[in-house]
Amino acid sequence: MRLRKAQKEAVIAWIAEGLLSDEINERAGAHVPPFNVSRQQVDYYRKSREAELAAMVAAGEADALSTGLALKEERVKSLKRLAALMERDLFGGFLWTDQVKSLHDGDSYIPVDYEEFNRSEVDAYRGVLDDIAKETGGRVTKLDSLTRNIDLAQLTDSQIERLANGEEIISVLANPGAGGAGTPTQEA
Repeated sequence: MRLRKAQKEAVIAWIAEGLLSDEINERAGAHVPPFNVSRQQVDYYRKSREAELAAMVAAGEADALSTGLALKEERVKSLKRLAALMERDLFGGFLWTDQVKSLHDGDSYIPVDYEEFNRSEVDAYRGVLDDIAKETGGRVTKLDSLTRNIDLAQLTDSQIERLANGEEIISVLANPGAGGAGTPTQEA
């Protein structure tokens, strides 16, 4: 089937998204006007537009990595907005929430009103504050301050190899003669 210009552009865009022939035909069926493409046509556009498609994908990836929540500043702004909403909720009267229980009294149920501490929202709020601190570098763990002052030149070749293999630095330092993955060596 010979494709019109708009249909070709749509197919190329779908190929750039990484869709397979079946998925492309699914979208083509919903296109106005609907159309169908063969696997050979999809392969042809993949091969003939390979450089352009690679450029489109690279541009899309660069855009994704340099906009929106990929930027630390945007994540912090969003977290701050969320924290502000939660603050208004909690400090505006929902630190304690009204609850109702029914107690069974012989033949009937009696409703009992009581207040309950809003622990789940407070915990969520504390988690948002923790995320903000982590994003801005405002929270340093003891482990971070400990590992920051290590002289890597003093490590042995086997310790450096263990670090390169992904073993935690604390494990390497705690067990300098270990055979790997934090396993202490057996002494005779």
